[in-house]
Amino acid sequence: MLKVGDTVKVIDKTHYSDGSQKEFIPIGTICTVKELDYEEDGTSYYGLLPIGDRDSGVYFYYLENELEKGHTEWIKDEYL
Repeated sequence: MLKVGDTVKVIDKTHYSDGSQKEFIPIGTICTVKELDYEEDGTSYYGLLPIGDRDSGVYFYYLENELEKGHTEWIKDEYL
């Protein structure tokens, strides 16, 4: 289970219970989990903010299987 503050990558479109799907955040975008909520059946879903975007309190929501948890790290470029 993810938690608020985790870094994730969007790996799929968000899916709705009626079978429809929508790519609100482009697949491959790195985001921060800003909110956590639950469906009536207990399924968790996550409000995301792409890294670098200004936080206006408006998030797009994705299920855990539509996300990949990870982290970023600094790697110095070598000059030729």
